[in-house]
Amino acid sequence: MTSRVFLVGTDTNAGKTTVACALLRAAARAQLRAIPFKPAESGPAGPSSDRARLLASSILDRGELDELSPLRWSQPIAPGMADDPNPFVGRGASVSDVEAMLGRARWALARLEQRHEAQLSLIEGAGGLLVPMPGGSWLPDWIEGLRARPLIIARAGLGTINHTLLTVESLRVRELEPLGFIFTQLLPRDDASRSHNGTVIEQRSGVPCLGSLPYLGRPPSFPEDDGWLAPDFWPRVLAE
Repeated sequence: MTSRVFLVGTDTNAGKTTVACALLRAAARAQLRAIPFKPAESGPAGPSSDRARLLASSILDRGELDELSPLRWSQPIAPGMADDPNPFVGRGASVSDVEAMLGRARWALARLEQRHEAQLSLIEGAGGLLVPMPGGSWLPDWIEGLRARPLIIARAGLGTINHTLLTVESLRVRELEPLGFIFTQLLPRDDASRSHNGTVIEQRSGVPCLGSLPYLGRPPSFPEDDGWLAPDFWPRVLAE
């Protein structure tokens, strides 16, 4: 049975892809068979796209790129808006069927998991939690539809207490209990290790901090050890 973890950002550009790539490399060091998956991606294709970055850090080969991210739109907007904005702006029903979209994603993910005998699937969302998704759906529908457990990715800088706690509460309203949260340091001045933000979030929500990824530079130079992860990270994410 493959464990599925859904990376949910507190906002766009919270560092979900960077964390996913770092986790894929850490899984390889831990001799775990982990695969990436991004069910819906919008924006320009190319080597800097999310799916290309995920592929480069994974055990997948280039021929599996379309299965890694089966639903794609070229517009750099929320996938649901790129697919069909009508259901989100009150102009009628969606042209797309969310179950058909989810079915395509489930099929592609299951094929990858079976082919690689995956122990863990790292599923990357789009933007934050309340993001329009294909077929008139919203991101929480995809967390539930893919039977995954959410892992919150949060920027370590100013405002992260508010953003992270709002995301925790929004997940819980939908009965989606987060596994934990991981801080990302996307700028040199972001330093979670010198603040009490993680402790405040843990004590307020009961959700554990499972890692703090340091600033990696641009392009990122990924850590060669797993000191940025909580010691019990893998047991937590692999638990059924």
